[in-house]
Amino acid sequence: MIGVDLGGTRIKAGVVQDGALVNSITVDTEAEMGPAHVLDVIAETVARLEKNPSAVGLAIPGGVNPEGICWRMPNVPGFEGFNVSAELKARLGCRVVVENDATTAALAELKLGHGRTHSSFAMVTLGTGIGGGIVIDGQLRRGRHGFAGEIGHTPINRSDTGWPCACGLHGCVESYAGTRGLLRKYAELGGKADEIRPISEAARQGNVAAVATFAAMGEALGIGVSAIQNTLDLDAIIFTGGISPSFDLVEPALRASLKRYVFGPPLAEVPLLVSELGERTGLLGAAYLTTL
Repeated sequence: MIGVDLGGTRIKAGVVQDGALVNSITVDTEAEMGPAHVLDVIAETVARLEKNPSAVGLAIPGGVNPEGICWRMPNVPGFEGFNVSAELKARLGCRVVVENDATTAALAELKLGHGRTHSSFAMVTLGTGIGGGIVIDGQLRRGRHGFAGEIGHTPINRSDTGWPCACGLHGCVESYAGTRGLLRKYAELGGKADEIRPISEAARQGNVAAVATFAAMGEALGIGVSAIQNTLDLDAIIFTGGISPSFDLVEPALRASLKRYVFGPPLAEVPLLVSELGERTGLLGAAYLTTL
């Protein structure tokens, strides 16, 4: 099985056999060159792995409908209304399945991770954006238009004072709990950092501003998770993505926020787990798209 994980700066492609990533290639996305060029790069990269693939799964950082038409990718501009599946199929000559990256991560977790012991869960990606995927009773649930699980755009503050979100609105969970939100909060509290790792290191050393930054992230995430729990009453909430190694710094405030906002106390006791699939999640899930 071949999976491709399209990111704003990197494209990762890999071969998956029996649940293991056995070969992979990483190249620059070159998003500034436009959609056609990006798809050319993907096709060329896949060809380096296998000249005549039977099927390819592609995870993209944006919304996509069941026909493979992209709604929007904020970090890879120009794809609005683009039929990614059809265009890539024309280049590769094989079946192409395209899915949102968070939903794809949920599929990987279902097949190879905590989903094997928790049949109903939400997969939450923590990074530049806050994405989500839903599995119910062992089945991936993407929704009619492919937007199921997007907790990152649960509203916290829709007024003019709400922090701006990449989606164009103000006050989304992502505005406060994504990378940009953490960096902004840390700066407001007097810290200086251009990435998350220094904030995490400072928090582990007891730095007050850094600890408060992750507490604010947990508060925001709790609002999004409570919205899902109030609706679905899941078995587990699973976290992945670039910020997930710092989840222990987020969890206390997230749990407190969850207890504050859920409808009934049992909903707040849902297990909060970190995926063990790590950086392989995107490629693994993308490859398994070909089995759907």
